[in-house]
Amino acid sequence: MSLGLGSDIPTERLFFAVMPDPMTAERVAELADGLREEHGLIGQPLAPERLHVTLHHLGDYAGLPPSLLPKVRQAAARVRMPEFEVCFDQVGSFAGGVKNPFVLRSEYGAELLNGLHEELARCLQGVGGKLDPRFTPHMTLLYDRRRLPIQPVQPLRWFVREFVLVRSFLGQGRYQIEGRWQLG
Repeated sequence: MSLGLGSDIPTERLFFAVMPDPMTAERVAELADGLREEHGLIGQPLAPERLHVTLHHLGDYAGLPPSLLPKVRQAAARVRMPEFEVCFDQVGSFAGGVKNPFVLRSEYGAELLNGLHEELARCLQGVGGKLDPRFTPHMTLLYDRRRLPIQPVQPLRWFVREFVLVRSFLGQGRYQIEGRWQLG
């Protein structure tokens, strides 16, 4: 992992995530637009193709180490878990300083996302995986200066049938999928 000093300024982030299917992603984007208008938020909503629930953050890098991708792909291939349904039914802000994440949260299915997070962390042991005890399943909709309390929204459901390894190009708003693994 980069220290962020001199030429080691991170340019890429690597993480595992679940992503909603395209139809659900469009519904989430519509919800984000409506909530943004309703609450007077000024942050720009994430594009539908970037909506995700982070399962495991592997780090920020000034160029990925060449041996990292094969190791984490092998670990991901060991994950065994059935597909499951999630339901995101709340929104609210996390404290983030100047940029507070405004997120969708889940009451129903959150324990199954926790289970996938834990199974992935178990498989990643020795490859850079460690269980983050602060894991709270959520989907960031946008970032804003304002913080809003948790409130209910019309439930959004979808089946989690796979998880992905994402390379994010920092500051570019661009993702590259580095691997997909089916559940079930």
